Amino acid sequence: MSEISNSITSNMHKQASENYKTLLSNIKHDLTNPINAILGFSELILDYLKEGTDGQLIADVKNIHESGSLLFENINTYFTNNEGGDRKYIGDIINISELQFSIRTPISTILGMAELLKEDAGNNSTPYGKDINDSLDKIHMAGKSLLGHINELKKYSNVTVEEFLKNYRSDLYLNDPSLKLYKKIEGIDAPIEAGNILIIDDDKSNLELLDKIISKSMHKTHCAESANDALDILQNPKINIDIILLDLIMPEMNGLELLQIIKADHALHHIPVIMLSGMDELKSTAECISNGADDFLFKPISKVLLNARIKNALDKKFFHDKEIKYQEQIKIEQEKSDKLLLNILPKSIAERLKNGESLIADDFDDSTVLFADLAGFTKLSSTISATDVVMQLNSIFSLFDGLIVKYSLEKIKTIGDCYMLAGGVPKPLSSHADSVVKMALDMLDTIEQINTKTNQSLKIRIGINSGPVSAGVIGKEKFIYDLWGDTVNVASRMESFGSNDKIHISKSTYSQLKDNYSFTKRDLIEIPGKGKMQTYFLNSRK
Repeated sequence: MSEISNSITSNMHKQASENYKTLLSNIKHDLTNPINAILGFSELILDYLKEGTDGQLIADVKNIHESGSLLFENINTYFTNNEGGDRKYIGDIINISELQFSIRTPISTILGMAELLKEDAGNNSTPYGKDINDSLDKIHMAGKSLLGHINELKKYSNVTVEEFLKNYRSDLYLNDPSLKLYKKIEGIDAPIEAGNILIIDDDKSNLELLDKIISKSMHKTHCAESANDALDILQNPKINIDIILLDLIMPEMNGLELLQIIKADHALHHIPVIMLSGMDELKSTAECISNGADDFLFKPISKVLLNARIKNALDKKFFHDKEIKYQEQIKIEQEKSDKLLLNILPKSIAERLKNGESLIADDFDDSTVLFADLAGFTKLSSTISATDVVMQLNSIFSLFDGLIVKYSLEKIKTIGDCYMLAGGVPKPLSSHADSVVKMALDMLDTIEQINTKTNQSLKIRIGINSGPVSAGVIGKEKFIYDLWGDTVNVASRMESFGSNDKIHISKSTYSQLKDNYSFTKRDLIEIPGKGKMQTYFLNSRK
């Protein structure tokens, strides 16, 4: 029982320690936001005045900036040295009087100087008078916001840490992100060369400051005060975001949760995300980086460092986009190459070549080969231009190519005005003879239709034979898929010893089709290299 009790006590102390750390980190974050605005807007004014002659104004603004730096140093020191211990109440952990004392002098200087300079703004002769006045307004508002945050904390001096966390805070580590750290004071929060930058921050003074800094570098900015607003912008097809600046602590949906959504989205995950936070905790940084953040900046944001990180992120985005573009170009060229290869070789053969086969040769036990020749076309070509010859052959053979697809056959090659095809290679086809004969009949009809439309008298001679063939790819630089063997030679002889507008077939093809088609038996003919052969003319289907 003692061990169990000690374990429970240890876990309670551990949880309390985590609560203290989280509490202090989040309060520090909210107090740092207005200091970030003071430093940033004072730096902007100094930039405006670089070429001016008002030395006193420059000195006064530098005084504001130095006071802002002192504020940041005091706040940072206070929260770094405050470890919480076993103290139970907010007032025990955060000594408001001590905190107020540490900021009293610098905040008085900032508010006082901002008010005085605003009164003199009308006498400012620089071309940036309006910008300077606007920046002074933001500085004054930020100073008031800081005082307001500290005064608000007074209300919770007698509240326990657990109660405070349960009812008022919102951060990365609690389960209810819709609750706020503490209520905002009404009126304090104001409503590649060049990139498209999305800034996400629920603190409007920070949002405006970052907007001004970034816009000065010729970047185009888009501002969002919540994660939902940011997602609306990111999902707008008319806006192409190059970089995201994302505040870590936000109500409703915090920066880490939004980061996870962005990196999980295929359309958005490539956009560089720079996290911004007033919490200088290693745990927060590591968690963001492990979830895909590209960089991390702590508040108050250094203008020089911010611009450097933006440039680095833009470079990263540029090279990423360039790589994607190259990949798309490679894909397009690959598709062109594949298409060209498929115009030369059967699809299955092209795939085998792409997969590394260097020698492709296959034997097929049964196939059907067709040769078709445009009779008299050689004589016709001597009377018309080369362009007309090519155009007419292309028109005819393109129609034949369409029939090839219709009957699942394979075009082997064209030689002049001769067209060669096969059925059953390289993909076996049980009905190869029937499919080839059907195509042959359609080829006759195609020539007849062309003659009717063009008032020509083209003739075609077709020869068909069935049997075993060998097939393979020939050539290293210029590929061709070709057939050879006795079956091919006989099919060629069927064409050359045939008649115009007739389909001349061998006995082997006839034996496969005799039950389904009508034939005219020819007298025995002498075929060179084969002797006398019995052949047939195909009439039609029965």
